[in-house]
Amino acid sequence: MQDKLASLENLLHTRWSQALVTPAFKTQGVTLGQLQAALEFARVRSLQRLMQALLREGLIAASDGHSSIGAGTIFTLPEHTRVRFEYLRPGGMNSWDLRGQVFWQAAGQAEQPLRWPSQLLAVMGPSLIQQPCPQAVERLSLELDDSLINDSLCLAYHGCWSQALSQQFGRGKLLAGLQQMDGSSNPTLLLEQWGTLGHPWHPNYKTKLGPTVAQVIYYSPEFAARIEVRLCALHRSRSHIEAMPGTDDYGRWWSQHFPQSASALHIYLASLGLNSADYLPLPVHPWQAEDTLPKQFSKEIADRLLVMTDITAFEAAPTMSLRTVVPNASRTAPMVKLPVSMRLTTAQRTVSPRSVRMGPRVSGLLMEILARAPDIASRLDIIPERLGLHYLPATPDDDLARHLSVLYRDNPCSRLHAGETAIPVGSLFATDQDQHPLLCQWIQLAAGADDGAAMLDFFERYTRIAVPALLGLYLQYGIAFEAHQQNSFMVMDALGRPNRLLMRDFGDIRIHRASLHAQGLDLDLYDPHMTLLDDDNVVRDKLLHTSFMCHLGELVLLCARHWQVPEAALWRMLADQVVQCFTDLQGHVAPSRWQQERHALLEADWPAKAMLRMRLADCQEDIVGRLGNPLRAVA
Repeated sequence: MQDKLASLENLLHTRWSQALVTPAFKTQGVTLGQLQAALEFARVRSLQRLMQALLREGLIAASDGHSSIGAGTIFTLPEHTRVRFEYLRPGGMNSWDLRGQVFWQAAGQAEQPLRWPSQLLAVMGPSLIQQPCPQAVERLSLELDDSLINDSLCLAYHGCWSQALSQQFGRGKLLAGLQQMDGSSNPTLLLEQWGTLGHPWHPNYKTKLGPTVAQVIYYSPEFAARIEVRLCALHRSRSHIEAMPGTDDYGRWWSQHFPQSASALHIYLASLGLNSADYLPLPVHPWQAEDTLPKQFSKEIADRLLVMTDITAFEAAPTMSLRTVVPNASRTAPMVKLPVSMRLTTAQRTVSPRSVRMGPRVSGLLMEILARAPDIASRLDIIPERLGLHYLPATPDDDLARHLSVLYRDNPCSRLHAGETAIPVGSLFATDQDQHPLLCQWIQLAAGADDGAAMLDFFERYTRIAVPALLGLYLQYGIAFEAHQQNSFMVMDALGRPNRLLMRDFGDIRIHRASLHAQGLDLDLYDPHMTLLDDDNVVRDKLLHTSFMCHLGELVLLCARHWQVPEAALWRMLADQVVQCFTDLQGHVAPSRWQQERHALLEADWPAKAMLRMRLADCQEDIVGRLGNPLRAVA
């Protein structure tokens, strides 16, 4: 273990050295001392997510550990070894709060600290209820340690950035300052980048395998990245275009939004003796242009079905989703979702033909629903996916086509009224220069105070919007958004109050077929086994996991921890909103379904996506377990 530990420490310092010479770190003034300070926070975050996953997913039994005063929580392991946590406490949704250090002790030897998630995985390995293969453990260990190193870079940069924002807007005044920015600035984008902290459940929350340290920093939103998106041309005969009704021709639409690069592409194609009318402009992420396309599409390039150029389509800022970018950091330009064929967390983040085709179709359906359902539209809006394009191979091959595609959606700022700001929900968990979550600033702005009473009032207002929006849409139309923190915005009105929920990204939306048909609506499908489903359990699991656990549930845990209030009070407030929603809609939902859904939301166990089990099995299909319903005891 000592040799491996020395190797990891060398790798860490090598990557730090590479990061410190990048333009982003030099500009922000990140120092080695700040990296060393950030590392301790990153270690705690990494070990917490891993231990939480082990316990939450039932890979080890929580009963194996016991608490003793002054010694923390101790897990007794085989062969008279043990792991001691200075602070490890359970919370709602089978969450675990880990603070301080973690120690391992072999029989008859002194304790030694565990400083890497791969170390914790190794010592806990013999206690796993199901033993994974050694290759799976080795692969996961690599990913976990990569995530920790990247998180140390993220937290050091975030600290310097927070200090700079404090100097710009005033201490604790970031949100108030953003609210006052002029119309040429994009406060939502700034919060998306500053607030990119990673999935609250995922042990691999910062894993980025493939790119160099310099590339990670250049491509990633948490480093305030600005990238140059390349422009290619795809032959019309090998293209599929999908558009919402009323959208202009793809070529004209593109020229209207990006006239300079469209003109440059026309001139370049003519210089090659090609007719630009035969081609469609296709923006490409620089990783794809430099790494993926020359390897996977060499034949198409040789046959001039795909024309690579050095033209910059636009400078872009990545959002919380690294592959979705905002051209020129604009408040009006369409957001552009691009394939990025590197492994981020657990998968390559490409854009599938199904997403390209279903995005505009689902957007059209949702817009129709909001037009006919003013009760939902008063609390919920969407960011439509208006236009998409993907490669059509001569022989159908979605696994290939997903690397050469694009999906365009509206800019969140285009969905706002005067004085409003779209707040990415994920950014509410990010901390300012005083290590306070941004949520504190919003509560202060809305209520004039950020004490426990103000927080409870804010939480009640927040859930009074979010629950009827998400649950109401599900009960009446059978639609479950993937409404986790990254895909959700809460709109702040001109007075600083939560106003309505704004949703984006419909690639993994789930819709219950019978409920949608009961409303006289239908959806044209690309894949008959996806999106529109007969099994209401699958749709409900999407609603519960993303909306009620990763979004609202994590907000409960944040409020309880930071304001030191009993969790039960917050779960009770959430349960009250769920009960009220069911009461309001009782006459609008079939009695049998109403009763079934009420039981599932308020009494039955909840689904928990087993992300660690999925990595150990190297599985892209969801593995779902169950955990105790936190609303059951308080409803």
